Amino acid sequence: MERETPEQIGKRIEALGLWDAVLPYNWAVKPSGVAFPYFCSAMKGSPQPVKMRLLMLEGWGTFHDYIRFGVDRNAGFYSTPAEMPHYELVVLSDGGVMLFRHDPGYVPRTLSGDAERDLVARILWESYGVMLRLESDRELPMKYAGERAMFARVESRDGKWSDAPLPIPDPRPVVEKVSFRKEDVAKAKDLPLDQSLAVELDFRIMPNIVTRESRPRTAYQLTAVDAASGARTMLERVSAGPDFGLKEMWESMPPRVLANFVKQGRVPGEVKVLTQRMFRLLRPLCLELPVRLSLHDSLPTLEKAFSAAP
Repeated sequence: MERETPEQIGKRIEALGLWDAVLPYNWAVKPSGVAFPYFCSAMKGSPQPVKMRLLMLEGWGTFHDYIRFGVDRNAGFYSTPAEMPHYELVVLSDGGVMLFRHDPGYVPRTLSGDAERDLVARILWESYGVMLRLESDRELPMKYAGERAMFARVESRDGKWSDAPLPIPDPRPVVEKVSFRKEDVAKAKDLPLDQSLAVELDFRIMPNIVTRESRPRTAYQLTAVDAASGARTMLERVSAGPDFGLKEMWESMPPRVLANFVKQGRVPGEVKVLTQRMFRLLRPLCLELPVRLSLHDSLPTLEKAFSAAP
């Protein structure tokens, strides 16, 4: 029998009506001929008209990052699960389904080619089977928890699928490296320190701004404003790519801030930020300059700068 399309299987999954039962669990699917397993996790959709998302996360490293992100949104370098390498089934409020490929730094794209569509169909079909079994066995995804292993559907070389434990490896440590050009540090130390100047600063993804390429990349914006006047003192945009990933992009943020101080001709007495990630990455700057770094729940003046047209 000819295998159903990923869209047809997606509609079968939606018709089960088991999203609430599935939400607390994750499971793995390991197709034959693929180097790594895919980890399946359901998420409630946003924004409208998205009802649900089923993420098929690529490999242990991505899955560990996903779990870490769920515990602490400021851990590592991902701003959203949408940046993580994965396939995704999107279920719309009207019952329609769509399928996408996500890669860090790029705008999601539709599935490309028979091989990719076949891979996603295999993952979805096994996930459909897992969800069917969940109707009568709600503990199925925890079957191998006592063995420190995840529940997985594994395909053998002859094309047969079976339940199997997938031993959970230790996550790789997240190593952050922030360094500054000696010339910029020396120049900044010779600048006046303006204790009366407080700067509000953030670096974030800009979903509505993309590059004009055959495969568009997402833009990230670094913006700073004078906390008192609201005047914008910095606006830089950058995109990640194959040779300049999210990690490198975030690690390049503090040196960009330092270079901006040099360009402005003065060092602010205080830098205000909104997230633990910004605070953590900018700490090395405070070892070089006598700048006070403070963390805030909201910075309305900065938000206005981000929402204003460039």
